[in-house]
Amino acid sequence: MEGPKEKKGLDLQWKILIGIVAGVFFGILLYNTAGPGVTSGPIFVLKLIFKYSGDIFIRLLRMMIVPLVFASIFMAVINLGDIRELGKIGGKTVGYYMATTALAVLLGLVLVNIIHPGKGIDKESLAALNISTEVPDDVSHQGVGERSALVIIIDTLVNMIPKNPAGAMAEGDVLQIIFFTIFFAIMAATVKNESRVLAEMINGIDLIMQRSVMVVMIIAPYCIFFLVTAIFMDLGVEALFALGKYAFTVVVGLLLHAGVTLSFLVWTIGRYNPLKLFKAVAPAIMTAWSTASSAATLPLTMDCLDKRAGVDRKISNFVLPLGATVNMDGTALYESIAVIFIAELMGIDLTMGMQAVIFITATLAAIGAAAIPGAGLVTMGIVLTAAGMPLDGIGLILAIDRILDQFRTAVNVWGDATAAVVVGRLENAIDDNFQPIE
Repeated sequence: MEGPKEKKGLDLQWKILIGIVAGVFFGILLYNTAGPGVTSGPIFVLKLIFKYSGDIFIRLLRMMIVPLVFASIFMAVINLGDIRELGKIGGKTVGYYMATTALAVLLGLVLVNIIHPGKGIDKESLAALNISTEVPDDVSHQGVGERSALVIIIDTLVNMIPKNPAGAMAEGDVLQIIFFTIFFAIMAATVKNESRVLAEMINGIDLIMQRSVMVVMIIAPYCIFFLVTAIFMDLGVEALFALGKYAFTVVVGLLLHAGVTLSFLVWTIGRYNPLKLFKAVAPAIMTAWSTASSAATLPLTMDCLDKRAGVDRKISNFVLPLGATVNMDGTALYESIAVIFIAELMGIDLTMGMQAVIFITATLAAIGAAAIPGAGLVTMGIVLTAAGMPLDGIGLILAIDRILDQFRTAVNVWGDATAAVVVGRLENAIDDNFQPIE
């Protein structure tokens, strides 16, 4: 009988963590050496190398999203057996996502009203750091002033139906891909034996993409080091200090939502140890923090839930792709805090009624946020407009938005993982005797 294999080297999550920590320190060191806005010299060349090395890693992950989402959701639907089960799983998934997003926004509103991060800030220090009120082009060009959160939601639902499935796959529109794949899989299930060869082929694609994720993750710790170094070479530490109270409020809110709200749901409804789950999905969460993109992290999140947490693939293959596109707890919480922070900084007094509007709008608008870096700034415009505030305020938080984007993306991915566990438990699709595959 063959004995247990001896572990070789560090686990993936520890390698990634070392890459992140080294990248933060090295990036800050280079920033302090060269100063902000360096455009020439050896450090600039080094910055380009690090940036593009990180971009290559993100592109490799994003390259796998379309075939992985298509194949995994198709197989999840086919393997359900009874198609009526799809409605039950979908209802529980969407219900969980809506509930946790609302709880995140509520927590953000409570915290910001306790801490008041916009009061007592030296506005002269912000001006000295060139923190202005200029609205980014990608926000101002969206016409957010003319679009309510309700319109955003209706547009999202209608636009889920692709005019051209091939075009949706070419553009990487995950929601449209999900809709088409579910429809396609249901139709395949209705013809039964006639679709058996097709199902076997798509199952082969699913297995190939799973192996591809494992191969790409071999270089993950090194690429994440490059990516994080490039980020902190651009991040002004002075801006962190100037907006420290605001950043503190956002990070505390995110930690409380992740560590208390979501973990409590995992513990009580999912009947799963949150620490065990965190260890299982730690590589995905740290990758999400590094890339600030829940979509790019999706292949790894799916791999972690399957091989390290014991969640049945028929659950995770459906819940996770949907979560990567509509579940934005971290983004919703951040928006609720940021809007009131901007109001306080501008001297605008928000009534409880206006804060109630922010609660509703931030909850709904987060669903329409794309799973890419910086998407929260676009939906931020919707929330500001709904509260009757000028879009100019977005410029006040740009200085540290990138680093906060990393934290809220990590919480988004953690929320997706908790949803898979909770829905998996409700569907009796979790193996409690599962042994992680390292």
